[in-house]
Amino acid sequence: MSVSTRGLPQLFAPLLIWACLGAQAAPQESAKELTQQEESSSETSSQRQLLQQARLAIKHGNKKQLERLKAKLTNYPLAPYLDYWAISRKLRQLPVKEIDLFLAENQGTAIGDWMRIRLLRELGQQRQFKTYLKYYQPEKHRRAALRCYYANALFRHGSKEKADQVTTELWLVGHSQAEECDPVFAHWMRNGGLTQEKTWARHLLALKEGNLELASYIARKMDEPYVQRATVLREVHRSPKSLLNYSRFLQAPNQNREIILHGLHRLARKDAAIAEEAWQRYSASLLFSDDEQVDMLRHLARQFARQDNIQGLLQLTKNHTIDDGYSIEWLARQSLRELDWERVAFWIDRLPIERQQRDRWLYWKARSLEEVYGKAQSGAASLLYRKAARERSYYGFLAADALGQNYSFVDRPAPITPVQVQQMAQRADLQRARELQAIGELFHARREWSYATREMDHGELLAAGKVASAWGWYHKSIQSVLAADYLDDLELRFPLAFADIVTSVSEQVGRQSAPLEPYMIFAVARQESHFSHDAKSRSGALGLMQLLPSTARATAKRAGVRYRRSWDLLSPKTNIALGSFYLSTLLNRFDNNRFLAAAAYNAGPTRVAKWLKETRQQLPHDVWIETIPYSETRNYVQNVLAYTVIYAYRSGTKLQLLRANEASNKL
Repeated sequence: MSVSTRGLPQLFAPLLIWACLGAQAAPQESAKELTQQEESSSETSSQRQLLQQARLAIKHGNKKQLERLKAKLTNYPLAPYLDYWAISRKLRQLPVKEIDLFLAENQGTAIGDWMRIRLLRELGQQRQFKTYLKYYQPEKHRRAALRCYYANALFRHGSKEKADQVTTELWLVGHSQAEECDPVFAHWMRNGGLTQEKTWARHLLALKEGNLELASYIARKMDEPYVQRATVLREVHRSPKSLLNYSRFLQAPNQNREIILHGLHRLARKDAAIAEEAWQRYSASLLFSDDEQVDMLRHLARQFARQDNIQGLLQLTKNHTIDDGYSIEWLARQSLRELDWERVAFWIDRLPIERQQRDRWLYWKARSLEEVYGKAQSGAASLLYRKAARERSYYGFLAADALGQNYSFVDRPAPITPVQVQQMAQRADLQRARELQAIGELFHARREWSYATREMDHGELLAAGKVASAWGWYHKSIQSVLAADYLDDLELRFPLAFADIVTSVSEQVGRQSAPLEPYMIFAVARQESHFSHDAKSRSGALGLMQLLPSTARATAKRAGVRYRRSWDLLSPKTNIALGSFYLSTLLNRFDNNRFLAAAAYNAGPTRVAKWLKETRQQLPHDVWIETIPYSETRNYVQNVLAYTVIYAYRSGTKLQLLRANEASNKL
């Protein structure tokens, strides 16, 4: 059922959303426990209704009713938010006494700090800078707008030296600052704070970030000879090949040093071979520092790789020691793509030792030894496979398959007690987070959770992860165990979230389209959103399985799933249904090959078809996956395959990483 709040008061809509999105089946408990839970649930429901009434009283300015309701909500976790919402409605009037009392009562809490930030914004806008200094906390408030207000306050009522230092830090960035910074920059400039050196420095920073418009604006504040240098720098930025006029730039090499370095970086992005030749000419005449040389050579190597110029990169690595694992790995993958197994081993041996010991390159070193030497090196290959197979990962599973042994899941529950979990669940800040989630105040809920966990130690984070999992807040559970760096509690890392929906959808898809295992649905949702039902990407993809509204609309018509607007994708049932049906269409298109379908889910089916056409059925499955041109898609495919195996294990099923049809085909 998709969630709809049409016809309901806006204040009650978030509660309905929670009811539809967050409800999870509870485990069996005793009659006494169930009775206690029912009583508690009834009380909580009543408190939430009173909270909504109190918010209406705030909206309509009914102080008497608000006070009556507050008295009934004294022990409710969100009682402090009533004061927050009430003060927020009249913040422009700056009720300082009420604010001071609120800050004192809520010191060290997310809501207290957020009220202070809102107060600082209001004080800054009203130019009440003397009062601003009373509330501003330099070590905590790092937002540019607040820091600009702080610098303005210091110029007028504090240390001028400190004001100049803060303003200089705000100035020396390569992007435009918040408009709140304009007044303090103007004051700083009028009083001689802006030197030509600082102007040049920001001009260069702006160009390094590709902000030509800002750089041109900054240049208008320059005097000669900086104006001329800045003009040349922008010319080189637009047309890096102008650096090939060597005599022009070597007439005054020290003066042109920064221009040359910037231009070479730009030129390398367009043509690494030409840039490398230019670098040789300039480095013969200019004494670049060791750091500058290392940075330039690493940059050239990466650009050769990104431009698929293998000969250029090979020549560069022959002439120089390149301290860049990315470029060496690229050469190893190029050798894989050509099935040149001796060169694969050659490049793996030139990786930093730490990288050589990763499961990825242990596996490929073993593969290369088998391909080159056969049985003669089977012992050495087996040793490498065994080391890789210890890992619970895509490469660990591949290595285990090569050895014909079982996968290593290393499933160890977090070393915490039920008492620790219970104590964590009773913390006031986490209770506030839970209630905010329940009433649909997701922004405040996440802020409360993040604030509560930001300084937790290892054990506390694991307990918090258990609490989040019990509450159905799976993405926070996953984040907590990752933050604790405890990766072996598979119940927390790979929750069977929304299991009823996933199972039902899997069966329905199987009746209408290509068979789709529930484990793969879990894997895609885990990879896409960490099971955050309201996740939104920069590209506009929404929900658990990160669907674009356009894809959802087209899929809904074919699948017969009700879909009216993008907001429907926040419903787990709708999102999982549409995401799974779309995944099944990709399986149909790519002959029931799961890793091709996963690649298409991430990068689009057109790109995958293009990659298949380029390889012309020449590559083994593992080589094809390893040489996917996009690193994001490559990692995505590998994670989805591995997560599918892990979810099968969590469901009590033994599953191979690859099916017979997937492992046998050349791609």
